[in-house]
Amino acid sequence: MTTTQNCTIIYKKSSYGEVEIGYLDENNDIYANTGQSSKRIGYINDAHQVFRTMQYDDRELGEYSLSGTVRSHGLFEGGELGWIDDDGIVIRAGLIFEEEEVGRVDGHQQEAAGAALLLLFLPDDFEANKTETRR
Repeated sequence: MTTTQNCTIIYKKSSYGEVEIGYLDENNDIYANTGQSSKRIGYINDAHQVFRTMQYDDRELGEYSLSGTVRSHGLFEGGELGWIDDDGIVIRAGLIFEEEEVGRVDGHQQEAAGAALLLLFLPDDFEANKTETRR
């Protein structure tokens, strides 16, 4: 779906297999695939912090280490969220969640893209599913 060669592709694990949901480009901008195009939804700064782009400002979601550990700054679910294995497998784990493989990243910025999956894409999916369940 993406045409940029220097990006890291983000895949989410689903009951149907892997789904390409977005990518991290060479400028550390995070894009979500939306149909036939992509939309910038966030970015990662030089201090390894992940930000969501909001309408009027940006919101810091968490950070990652170069060893692959991802930490959230969330009010209720703050703390260690999971990690990225050397082969790009993204694992969610922590006090609230059992250890679970949630996706994979493919490219040279695996830690950053994995952090985007854990901090941005999965919470968005959770909220969308919760809203759909209420209907």
